[in-house]
Amino acid sequence: MSPNNQNECEILDASSSTSVSDNSVRYPLANDLTTTLQNMNYKDYLRMSEGENPELFGNPETFISSSTVQTGIGIVGQVLGALGVPFAGQIASFYSFIVGQLWPSSTVSVWEMIMKQVEDLIDQKITDSVRKTALAGLQGLGDGLDVYQKSLKNWLENRNDTRARSVVVAQYIALELDFVAKIPSFAISGQEVPLLSVYAQAANLHLLLLRDASIFGAEWGFTPGEISTFYDRQVTRTAQYSDYCVKWYNTGLDKLKGTNAASWLKYHQFRREMTLLVLDLVALFPNYDTRTYPIETTAQLTREVYTDPIVFNRETSGGFCRRWSLNSDISFSGVESAVIRSPHLFDILSEIEFYTTGAGLPLNNTEYLEYWVGHSIKYKNTNASSALERNYGTITSNKIKYYDLANKDIFQVRSLGADLANYYAQVYGVPYASFTLLDKNTGSGSVGGFTYSKPHTTMQVCTQNYNTIDEIPPENEPLSRGYSHRLSHITSYSFSKIASSPARYGNLPVFAWTHRSADVTNTVYSDKITQIPVVKAHTLVSGTTVIKGPGFTGGNILKRTSSGPLAYTSVSVKSPLSQRYRARIRYASTTNLRLFVTISGTRIYSINVNKTMNKGDDLTFNTFDLATIGTAFTFSNYSDSLTVGADSFASGGEVYVDKFELIPVNATFEAEEDLDV
Repeated sequence: MSPNNQNECEILDASSSTSVSDNSVRYPLANDLTTTLQNMNYKDYLRMSEGENPELFGNPETFISSSTVQTGIGIVGQVLGALGVPFAGQIASFYSFIVGQLWPSSTVSVWEMIMKQVEDLIDQKITDSVRKTALAGLQGLGDGLDVYQKSLKNWLENRNDTRARSVVVAQYIALELDFVAKIPSFAISGQEVPLLSVYAQAANLHLLLLRDASIFGAEWGFTPGEISTFYDRQVTRTAQYSDYCVKWYNTGLDKLKGTNAASWLKYHQFRREMTLLVLDLVALFPNYDTRTYPIETTAQLTREVYTDPIVFNRETSGGFCRRWSLNSDISFSGVESAVIRSPHLFDILSEIEFYTTGAGLPLNNTEYLEYWVGHSIKYKNTNASSALERNYGTITSNKIKYYDLANKDIFQVRSLGADLANYYAQVYGVPYASFTLLDKNTGSGSVGGFTYSKPHTTMQVCTQNYNTIDEIPPENEPLSRGYSHRLSHITSYSFSKIASSPARYGNLPVFAWTHRSADVTNTVYSDKITQIPVVKAHTLVSGTTVIKGPGFTGGNILKRTSSGPLAYTSVSVKSPLSQRYRARIRYASTTNLRLFVTISGTRIYSINVNKTMNKGDDLTFNTFDLATIGTAFTFSNYSDSLTVGADSFASGGEVYVDKFELIPVNATFEAEEDLDV
């Protein structure tokens, strides 16, 4: 891609007609087709590959309801924009959005779609009686929320109207009690997993509603004791709802563990879709606490989600091709260990290099498939000066390199999985992948992309089209502004079953994605509480390990069992250097200890904290606590360093840290001591 013309989508295939000459004897048609195929645009390519048969488009075998997932992603996006104490009018608009998303019309039941989606994923039906009770309860909650939202809007437009105030107060109390009464109907014994998405969405609405008592209660005439009653219920329910969702997410996931590729695919899809519909919401629950977050707050989701492997996997009645997931000799554990990364620091994709090979069929000198057999990835931890590199699949001399992804978000990949097959062999490969990106180097941003494209003669019924936005849809349109995730990594699963009959081999790329809320520069604001997960460090300190998050943190966390800093973090300060901040740390520990913070390499702030759990305990919501370092500080540089560490505890104690928060201190910030928690 020319740096002077980055708005154009370019096919980055450096090979010429002679670049396939090594294969020309085995694939005599390759030279004739290479130029034609490389110059095709995406639509033309698909017409050839799919024979313009609309039934072959999409990915119907993967239990995906894109609209349902998009509803969940959209709600998470709206919540992320309304954390802390938002403007009053923003709250009314937010409820209006929620009602429109979850109760769009009398003829469309989003809730039934949500139930059906999970039922398909886990192959368990909700009983008719439970379904009817749940849907009736949800309809009642939707009607009540709609009425409350309109009354709240009316009162906000004239806060001195005593009649409007009395109406909204009565409706608030009734609606909150209705949530208390109805939520148990979404947690019926034996059906907790298929109802989990419904439970999470209802729990989220209940917690948001409870927040209103803290925001408006005094104006409504509630006594301090009444406000505290609602607040205490919010705190209790936050922990209860969080632990419930994590427990049944893990239960559902464990039930799907199997031994073969088919069971892995269902497991993989459940993990992704329940992360988007359940765990992402749960990670935001603590931010509804207005005493802890009394001003606007920025939260970040650092977890990775993975779209499905790019491989032929649909039902077909033509040719010798076969769904990849039906190959019983491909193991669950083999795929899982190959394509899912172990816990790691948050990172940003910076470069991709593709490698190509060619394959033919036994006793056939005309059919061939050139495909993506391996790749090299370069990526950087947040604000790191140097890149890390990892290879996947097979490295060959036939390579294509996209040189620079700095400050560019790849937000969509369209690709083709092919199965070149006859009686004796099956070759699974990807001859086509088109990457669409937003180049943020151009001010407001421009859309461009690059394409991997290779020739093949695979039968049209033995190809399958993929579009990543079917699995991870945008929050809204247009896609270039409303995309919800950015490509963060590409893994792959390579296999070779030469001794089987027929022989089977191939390479299956898998795309990993991070949420757009994860800021790539660790920006610190002067008018917001800035949350920075500690996995957004650039360097891990010896003795610290990255571990899988417990499910309610929105990503991985750090663990340390001896005194010292956890990791080195760089931040980008978007405020005058005179701005003062306080640091707050979310931690869990099996021992009493001291938490400390260093700024610009100088350790100057610390606080003694108590243990929150016993050794061997599971990490639950209440095992984590917040520790505020009372001394205010300033940064010395606009690009500065901040490190969190732990000491003054016996070796062998366990310290877990989720994130640190930077709280601006200024004259408009009410009662700084209220932040001491």
